[in-house]
Amino acid sequence: MATGPSKEDLETYWQSSRQYFDELARHYQTADPEYYKEFIKPFYDNPFRSVSSGRQGKSGGGKVIVVAVFLLVFIGALSAGLFLYLGSSESINEKVEELTSDKNVTEQKTTKEKKITREETGITEEPTETEETTGENTEELSGEDNYIIGAKYIAEKKYDKAAWHLKQIKKGDKRYKEAQQLLESIKYLKRFNK
Repeated sequence: MATGPSKEDLETYWQSSRQYFDELARHYQTADPEYYKEFIKPFYDNPFRSVSSGRQGKSGGGKVIVVAVFLLVFIGALSAGLFLYLGSSESINEKVEELTSDKNVTEQKTTKEKKITREETGITEEPTETEETTGENTEELSGEDNYIIGAKYIAEKKYDKAAWHLKQIKKGDKRYKEAQQLLESIKYLKRFNK
């Protein structure tokens, strides 16, 4: 049985007279350690209890601050993530537009390129060399650029152009496997006319 004030009385002392509560705590810590551990110590151990000794009437001030700080951090992180996501998608679109609009992208077969049968790729057209394309293509596109352009052409359902760009990616390139997967996809897209 408790030998000191009830929990309700302790709550009132905690909120209205912290000095009196602290004096009670010191007294019961030495006089009745069991009572102290069961009733008084939880007030000091709970981080969500109001720390100030003002006469607030409620002990939820600490909870509100913790929740407010958490919400601010969460909203800030969400905003930063959204900003980075939108910023990166715009830069990729700008790069694709730059690569496809500023340069006259030409498609020409090299003599080293092997012939692939119609069953393997489902591609029926062969790009042809013209006088305009043979003299202009002095700058070779990187594997990354060819991959981006090929993916753009797939989205536009220009499968022959996409296949040509994807075939330009060499075996050691970091996008080689992805390009091969897209070439496989082109077969099915052409077959089902999607």
